[in-house]
Amino acid sequence: MAPPVAVARLAGQLGVDPGKLRAYGRRAKTWTDHLRLVARYLGWLLPTSLALKELDEFSLARAMEHDSPTLLFRLGCEYLLSAKVIGWVR
Repeated sequence: MAPPVAVARLAGQLGVDPGKLRAYGRRAKTWTDHLRLVARYLGWLLPTSLALKELDEFSLARAMEHDSPTLLFRLGCEYLLSAKVIGWVR
């Protein structure tokens, strides 16, 4: 749940009643649809099997160099950021 002051500010910027924002995202597909629209607008990609295979190969190569799970996770996140691939979609 977002802080009321943040909701009020966003509602003001959008020119809508803050109460209308409470219902946003109740339909799971709304959130996913909007994520896809924003990602497309920003030039980000949804994960494809090719992108996931490339991440797998990148992770395997890094795992041969490092044995820290935290570092490997961070490197994977950095890889996804540089490739502009969304790592998670609900």
